[in-house]
Amino acid sequence: MKKDSRGETLVEVLASILIAALSAALLFSCIASSVRINRSAQAADAAHYQALSAAEGQTDALEGVNASITIQGENSGQVEIDIDLYGGEGLYSYSKKEGAGP
Repeated sequence: MKKDSRGETLVEVLASILIAALSAALLFSCIASSVRINRSAQAADAAHYQALSAAEGQTDALEGVNASITIQGENSGQVEIDIDLYGGEGLYSYSKKEGAGP
């Protein structure tokens, strides 16, 4: 009687199952990490846009702040425009002062 040696051994099957399980665990941990990072980014975006909307929604400019923007044109040189600042908490919005520059 000759023993058939063409099939896989139990050790080889168990090793391949172990490798597949470790690969699946690594894949799922990467997916979980990316979901966590995405949620954190969405929360930061929401906070940023909420603060920006609050700054842009203000009707009274910040008092005691004199600000201007200098614009460099290609052929026209520099133009300085006076602006009003709105906002707080490190996030500001601006608009051109009434009657200011071009």
